Amino acid sequence: MRAMSPPLVLPLLLLLCTCGAAAEDNRRQPRLALRSKKDAELTRLRSGSTVPSTTLTAARLGAAQTAPVVQQESSRAGVLGLLGGVMIHLACGSMYTWGNLLSYMPPHLKYWSGDASGKGLPDAQLVLPFILVSQMTGMPLGPMLEKFMGPRLTALLGALMMGCGVTLAASAKTLKHFVLLWSVMFGLGVGIAYQQPFITGARWFPKKKGMVTGAIISGLGVSAFLFNILSTKLINPKNLEAVNDAFPPEIYASWPSLLRTLGLIYGTLAVVGALLQSNPNSHDAKYPLLDYFSRSRAPHTSAARGTSPSTPKASVTSAAQPSVTSLVFSRQFAIYWLMILNSAVSGLNIIGSYKTFGAKQPHLNSDAFLSLVGSLASILGNAAGRFAWGAFADIFGFKTPFMILTVIQAVTMMFFKQLAATRATFTMATVVMLFCMGGNFAMFPAQAMRVYGASGASVYSFLFTAFGAASLLGPRLATVLLKRGGFELVFRSLGALSFVSLVLAATCM
Repeated sequence: MRAMSPPLVLPLLLLLCTCGAAAEDNRRQPRLALRSKKDAELTRLRSGSTVPSTTLTAARLGAAQTAPVVQQESSRAGVLGLLGGVMIHLACGSMYTWGNLLSYMPPHLKYWSGDASGKGLPDAQLVLPFILVSQMTGMPLGPMLEKFMGPRLTALLGALMMGCGVTLAASAKTLKHFVLLWSVMFGLGVGIAYQQPFITGARWFPKKKGMVTGAIISGLGVSAFLFNILSTKLINPKNLEAVNDAFPPEIYASWPSLLRTLGLIYGTLAVVGALLQSNPNSHDAKYPLLDYFSRSRAPHTSAARGTSPSTPKASVTSAAQPSVTSLVFSRQFAIYWLMILNSAVSGLNIIGSYKTFGAKQPHLNSDAFLSLVGSLASILGNAAGRFAWGAFADIFGFKTPFMILTVIQAVTMMFFKQLAATRATFTMATVVMLFCMGGNFAMFPAQAMRVYGASGASVYSFLFTAFGAASLLGPRLATVLLKRGGFELVFRSLGALSFVSLVLAATCM
């Protein structure tokens, strides 16, 4: 049997660790409940009470059925939902291959003017920030649509938008047209589908929010590892080198076919992942769209409603929650927003420009090497960081791990130019920066779920605007600072912003 490739091993291991721990908790719950009922019954008998009780009898009769039912629901539909979440995030995470894809983009698409001989940093470096802004715009729609038509159909809508956006971008003749399709349509699809696995995962495994979020979102980091390698193999199989930042014409001629292939892959992954999303039966929700189409038919099937079969629904009483508006305009929200803005800007800048920077350094200018760096940084940095920091936050709380992250990130960013002196240290620095960037993306959604409870997904939709703002701030600052002090001033200034987040975390939390 052929060995499984290393990139696929990591997300599977993360899922096994997360789901194993969560499933074990679920297996323990009915046993602990049964033991408590037995103890209470024995206490009643010893005290001489004559009040009739059927607790012990019912517990004995139901013991053989209760634990297997909970275990079956958690280990099948719940784990499949997490696996589907990884698949959705594999498609979402393809946005982080833009630093690699930009080098293969035909010259006339790199500038708003369409001038193939444009000078300076290409305008197409804004494609990734525009994706994040579109994602930021689509994210509030995700939880709203989920309440209307359930997690499965909501994720499916986002999946179709992602696949169509990339596929149609293959026909773009100008950068404006390309941005509307790749950045806007794809980005909105990402925003709509992004949180659906978090929502269902938190319902299946409520005590493991950090690990569940980290495991799902690790797919986003693994994505760049896989698709950086795949994209380079598809468009540049001969490993041709760029001369004066330009590839031979045969590379640019393969651009449309590359996008069509990637669009098909992204769409397939996201659609299958969406179909695996479901709620546990303990989550009793009504979805108006499904109710409307089911009025003239039998009661909802669990598949139509996005719930898991085989177990009866338990009655759930929701506690009163503050309005999302009041939470978004709170002081606590403002502090979290500023922490994201100042902490995320460094990693987002590196992931979008590491290859452009490396190509300008004679000892780093190798397309194969820079693609390898991006792939390693994606899996060992972005993917591993999302799971690791999420798990750290589950164990040690949010504040301490986040403060450690900001210090590591600030020091690495401020000395990034010096660390690029050799290929080994450049690779290490890029991996570390993406490791910290992944932590930012993993820790804040889990923290929002903890702090804001049932409103966590909706609040995080607005909190995510800080990532969009950071993605736009980085390139703008870099353009200004590059003219005044070169790359060293860029790295020092962006790195210093991480200390702002450190101070906010230390003094305001």
